[in-house]
Amino acid sequence: MLATGLSTVAGFLDAIGFVHLGGYFLSFMSGNTTRMAASTATLNWESAYKAAGLIGMFFIGVMIGAIASRVSGEHERVAVLAVASTTVAAAAITQESGAGVAALLVTSLAMGAMNSVFQRSGEVQVGLTYITGTVVKAGQRLVDAFFGGPRWVWLRYITLWAGLTVGAVLGAATYHRIGLDALWVGLVLLVVSTVSTWVVRRVSSPVSNSD
Repeated sequence: MLATGLSTVAGFLDAIGFVHLGGYFLSFMSGNTTRMAASTATLNWESAYKAAGLIGMFFIGVMIGAIASRVSGEHERVAVLAVASTTVAAAAITQESGAGVAALLVTSLAMGAMNSVFQRSGEVQVGLTYITGTVVKAGQRLVDAFFGGPRWVWLRYITLWAGLTVGAVLGAATYHRIGLDALWVGLVLLVVSTVSTWVVRRVSSPVSNSD
């Protein structure tokens, strides 16, 4: 449930960046790498630098998210989401000054951090923005079902894909209505996810034995 919700938020934010930047991604580094390489080959340095900047910020975000996950103990998910929420808040404030590209670079950092929400033992269990891998896993698990494996596991991956798709539609639609102020909407969605995660954690944690 949390993974699907966060995938929706990721799609929402990624679509805002994609539309505003004219075909660059905040979370899809394969696409940005292709843009950077193709732009370099055609000596379009402005395009190459933009793609490289997004890749770099995403990479830094992954590192920050991983650090937050490692140092926060049993509250790793809330900590990572708090980092992502704070970063998107900074991006939303930045865009108010008219620095749209800078705001989206900061948002890309948040997208990188979000991928550490489901990190366990240093490995990411659910990649919120690895949608190519998600589609691959859905296909593989569906074939497994045909050969006697778990019947419905593939639907988990389809749900993640659907969440990102719905989020992207909503993000693009919101951007077309209010421009980069849509980042504030994305921030609200992310804060709601963070608070919900904290509440679930509190409810599910063992009751203290102290009298």
